[in-house]
Amino acid sequence: MIIRDMNLSLIIACVVIVLALIIFPLIVSYKAETGERNDKNEWNKIKEYGNKINNKTRERYK
Repeated sequence: MIIRDMNLSLIIACVVIVLALIIFPLIVSYKAETGERNDKNEWNKIKEYGNKINNKTRERYK
């Protein structure tokens, strides 16, 4: 059997690596998702920037 020839530490290391490759992206995406809720929406940022430019232009031509 293959498992008898492998060292126990090698099997444990492989399991830890596989779990890390599964769990790490989940943690990163969760943090990004929760951070996005706190920040402004991209469309709101665009709207505010457009309003800022419009206000500058209106002040210039008064």
